[in-house]
Amino acid sequence: MKYAFLFFLVTSLHADEARHRIIGLSEPAREQDLRTQTQTIPGVDLVSLNFATTEATFRYELSALFPAINPKKPPNETDITQKLDSLLKAASRGTFTLKPRATLPEDKLHKIDIQVGLLDCKGCRYGAYIAIAKLDGVEHTTVNEAGLLTAWIDPAKTKREALIEALKKGRLELVTP
Repeated sequence: MKYAFLFFLVTSLHADEARHRIIGLSEPAREQDLRTQTQTIPGVDLVSLNFATTEATFRYELSALFPAINPKKPPNETDITQKLDSLLKAASRGTFTLKPRATLPEDKLHKIDIQVGLLDCKGCRYGAYIAIAKLDGVEHTTVNEAGLLTAWIDPAKTKREALIEALKKGRLELVTP
């Protein structure tokens, strides 16, 4: 009986993995920012990152996330996600957060391109990106140095007009063709 408990304790505190979408991957240069900031979180490793889908896999040690863990009542998936999110937000000063994985297959998403005015620095591009990245129905988005914002959306949840409205609300100048 004593050995069964020890086996449970060891197996429940081993490294585990979780996949999430990342808010904050606005451009390819932000990949390295995420990698660097994740390295500052004890007990958490960034295992893989797909910039195209903004999905990342994290490996974590439960004992590092929850130092006072009760082996009889381990944290559930929601608790783990919230803890990973809070640690990532703290490490990145709020520029990276977790979002649930996409439920719609990539081939069902609609691609929308919107030309935004002058975005000559990483901060300006991030501002344009964040204006729409958290909208319901926006699965992932990017912005490049030329000011082209590209969003992949669930057409049942949002439309191009909602993205344009959010950009205008963020006081971003749009370039009309």
